Amino acid sequence: MKKILLVLFAAAAFYLGGAYRFTPLLVFAAAVILLLPTMFILSRRLRKKTDVRFACPEYSAEKGSEAAVSVICENGGWLPLTRCLANISAAYPNSKPNKIKFRIGADAKSEQTKDIDIKAPYCGLIELKIERLRVCDWLNIFAAPKKCGAVCRAAVYPKEQEFDVSLAPSQGMSGFAERPGLRGGSDTEIKSLREYEHGDSARLIHRNLSARTGELWVKELEKQADFIAELYLNMSGADRTEPQKTGLFYEVLSALTAGLLKNAAAVRLFYKSGEERRLTARSREDIRAALLELYKTDPKSFGAAEAPSGGLMLGLDCILSRDGKTIKKFTAEDFDAESGALEI
Repeated sequence: MKKILLVLFAAAAFYLGGAYRFTPLLVFAAAVILLLPTMFILSRRLRKKTDVRFACPEYSAEKGSEAAVSVICENGGWLPLTRCLANISAAYPNSKPNKIKFRIGADAKSEQTKDIDIKAPYCGLIELKIERLRVCDWLNIFAAPKKCGAVCRAAVYPKEQEFDVSLAPSQGMSGFAERPGLRGGSDTEIKSLREYEHGDSARLIHRNLSARTGELWVKELEKQADFIAELYLNMSGADRTEPQKTGLFYEVLSALTAGLLKNAAAVRLFYKSGEERRLTARSREDIRAALLELYKTDPKSFGAAEAPSGGLMLGLDCILSRDGKTIKKFTAEDFDAESGALEI
């Protein structure tokens, strides 16, 4: 539109200048006409010396927040770059991409960095691509397109929540690896007693002492170095599952693993990706590392891990079960409320 208006303006100026024999107006019309090819050539010249890329190959964010992604515009020429236009395509697996428009520039022989906020509504991996890169001339008349293959990923992790996991008396220690010296429940060795603090598990309250003193006291248990919990994952159909449902699965997996770590020194996660695989988590950092490994795995390769008798199974439908019997079904609507006591 701007080019058409300039041509019409130059034609009108040339006509009026010729009709009234007004030389300055004729010179002005000629300058406008010469400006168009000059700006066209300039946009192509700037394009050759311009490179736009992501500052890092990977970013991270927490669900519900925004991932701050940095984009670098490098101008290798001697002429300043006033404006460069592009789109960032952000997409979860099995979802339509979200387009974010941005513009950036850079002085001669320099780099300019711009931070762009990417919404992260679900847990999972967001694929980011820079598309439709266009380098503009100084007057923004022409925009020279340029191919850009810049890609990166943003890993969206669940908020730090955990289930208060306790063992049902009828199940004993099913679902846990052998660990000498641990018999669970009241037979676990008590390290010390202390006053109750906000966030302490209700099952650790020492009822007799609390009743005598009138104040809440909790038991601190000895850590069992060889106490390992096992959780088997059924992720069949991940390549056809909406990101909202997959995100909820990762939230439940994170909270459940964190809750199991309250009782165990480690949690082994078994999943199938072509073949049986295993991840081990001993801390919050390990949980995130395990999630990232699952994020990066091709969804088409996922299957159902084979759980032994009494083994805990968590499905992509967010159903926690043992031997085919449902223990708990988690939903997006009441997940926060369910991040409390969980008897397995």
